[in-house]
Amino acid sequence: MIHMWLEELIENKIDFVLELFLLGIIKRNYNIKVKYFILHVITAARISYAQYWKKNVIPPEGLIIKKIFECVEMDKLTMELKGKADMEYNAIWGTWYVWIDNRDKNRKCK
Repeated sequence: MIHMWLEELIENKIDFVLELFLLGIIKRNYNIKVKYFILHVITAARISYAQYWKKNVIPPEGLIIKKIFECVEMDKLTMELKGKADMEYNAIWGTWYVWIDNRDKNRKCK
């Protein structure tokens, strides 16, 4: 699920390797902003899965998306506090918001 989301978001193929999804080690050469984006999304997903580790079910998509939103907002706040509000970097998070809107619209149509 997270793998497919990331591929849709960055519009590029991502190898499904354990180093990336479990440890956050990115061996492929991506733009630095895309690397950070991937790491933030994966970190938020891992937090969601960690909260469900004793349960017999995986976390619902809504919880994972909520965690990613929290990560987005924290990252934006951190960048503003450091005075590094890079518009190009924020554009990557803009991609996230557009993807979520499109995803919600597609689900409502079905």
